[in-house]
Amino acid sequence: MSEQLNKHQQPLSGKNAFGLIDCDVHPVLTSLEELSPYLDEATQKQLNIGKFSNGKFKNQNNAGFEFPTGRYGNPGHVLRMDAVPPCGGSPGSNPDFLLKDLFDRYHHRYGILNIGHGTMASYHNVNLAVEYTRAANDWLYEKWVERDPRFKMTMEITPLDPHESIKEIERIGRKPGIVGINLRVVNIPFGKRHFWPIYEAAEENGLPLLIHPDSEGTSEYAPSQAIGPASTYIEWHSTLPIIAMREIPSLVFEGVFERFPNLKFAFIEYGFAWLAHIMWRLDKNWKGLRQEVPWLKTLPSEYIRRHIRIGTQPIEEPFKPNHLLELIQMLKAEDMLLFCSDYPHWDGDNLQRIFLRFPEELKNKIYYENALNTFRF
Repeated sequence: MSEQLNKHQQPLSGKNAFGLIDCDVHPVLTSLEELSPYLDEATQKQLNIGKFSNGKFKNQNNAGFEFPTGRYGNPGHVLRMDAVPPCGGSPGSNPDFLLKDLFDRYHHRYGILNIGHGTMASYHNVNLAVEYTRAANDWLYEKWVERDPRFKMTMEITPLDPHESIKEIERIGRKPGIVGINLRVVNIPFGKRHFWPIYEAAEENGLPLLIHPDSEGTSEYAPSQAIGPASTYIEWHSTLPIIAMREIPSLVFEGVFERFPNLKFAFIEYGFAWLAHIMWRLDKNWKGLRQEVPWLKTLPSEYIRRHIRIGTQPIEEPFKPNHLLELIQMLKAEDMLLFCSDYPHWDGDNLQRIFLRFPEELKNKIYYENALNTFRF
């Protein structure tokens, strides 16, 4: 980074001379009406958008369409009410206010925008999901990324259809400002060959795969956590790490990182304290069962360190804060952690407090270097 810092890109602290790279910022789509300019008339009709939401089309073909939603509702509110723009609307819906409220306040160099309504990615009508995904990408790029150079984005694809996913990557994957691919969880483990064509296209374009909670629990080809659906929001939210704990062994043992040696995955919003269990257990089992996976050339934990990145939010809070730092050091995970604010969601971490006890060198990696080495800036 040789260009001069502007007034919004002053150092956050210490050695971090380039500001902050926030790997999880959520722009909010307030209404399907916003996608109208990016959809043809037939798709608008299917989605009941605009003039098709009233009048003669109301009770005809596909008029019963409902946007797939999760079964769990936050008993408070998933969006922070202190982030409502002065002009009104939903938190996260106004690019200018988001820049002021988040980027300017915390000296963001870049913020990676991850659409928070990706449930359509695993919708059972794949043709409709493809059209929606394409429109959502164009909306995000035009409304946000082109507005300010600090906005970057991950592009959506349709994981149930690798062919259409590759077409979308080829269509927009090389646009400046697109730094990764948002891959939604479906009921196919990520190590399976179903995804390999997507991984090939991602690797060719230098785009990491970002994994983020969203479609789980919608019953739209998205698995519930391991043993079945949770009863409450708190149970669902607390057990989200199970998704990452299941997907990472699939990627390692199926040989994805031998097949695609330059590919990276960023697991965002799953926490990271569970990483110790996964790395230690996989290494132990590989020593006794490696004949099943002869394509692996080193310890599973080494593949994880090289290819897996983990978002810090929601950060775990042990009784003794120093234990978190000790855990990172035990795992040699200093290069794996990505700072995430999760703005404007309710469970975002306090940027001024969460890394107070961390040494400056580690904070610089979390705030800036690790993201710079992971995403395609």
